[in-house]
Amino acid sequence: MDTMPFPESESPDLERYWLYSKFEIDALMARLCDERVHMTVYWGNDGQFAVTQIMKVDAVRDEAHFDMPNHAHQQSGLLAAAELVAVAFIDNIKLQFRVAAPRRSSDSGYPTFLCAFPERVLRLQRREYYRVRTPETVSANCLVPYSSDQGQYESVRVLDVSVGGLAMLAYPKHFVPVASETIDHCYLDLPGVGTVLIKLRVAHVENAPDGKGLRCGCEFVDLSPQARMMLQRYVHRIDVEQRHQRGPSSRKVAA
Repeated sequence: MDTMPFPESESPDLERYWLYSKFEIDALMARLCDERVHMTVYWGNDGQFAVTQIMKVDAVRDEAHFDMPNHAHQQSGLLAAAELVAVAFIDNIKLQFRVAAPRRSSDSGYPTFLCAFPERVLRLQRREYYRVRTPETVSANCLVPYSSDQGQYESVRVLDVSVGGLAMLAYPKHFVPVASETIDHCYLDLPGVGTVLIKLRVAHVENAPDGKGLRCGCEFVDLSPQARMMLQRYVHRIDVEQRHQRGPSSRKVAA
């Protein structure tokens, strides 16, 4: 996955999107398993997460085996958590649910963690979840302040962007992204559209494949109507260009 999805705040405004039907929840868990859908599970207050998938469901016990992360620190943090928040996408529909008390287990010799089925599942479909990868030839960049007075900036390459957030690749010189921090007065340059003033919340940080840089997924905070309109225009334009270049099989992916 290029960008980790962000959990929704469980506000009363989303109540109509929650599924409580055991039949529907069982069907969703089975589909997540059958299609080996990758999902992100979060725990704790400091943005810890891991990518996993459901390996097996037990419809009799209402339990699911999740693939155990490879890293020891993720395993220990996950298994010590009181509950996990899982986020996945199926057909550009966002699914989110909580599972309690994960415990170590195995399935056919493979390490897993076992959780009871959730009591409810959030099911959302929004245009903000569509993202496009920025072209390498004319990539989008973001100027991020790194000094306390916000007078000095570092240019960071944007890997993909949606109306809801973006992913950046940083090779830290002065700016070092930290999960959960909020960064104000950032300037997002969208080639062909213009420059957008934005505020970002860093949702997660991970090592880049080359081992030198840092990939960070961010969500927009208090996005202005003008900024939203410019982002929509950019996402639409890049999507149309990429569809034209790659043919009918090219399509947007969910962030």
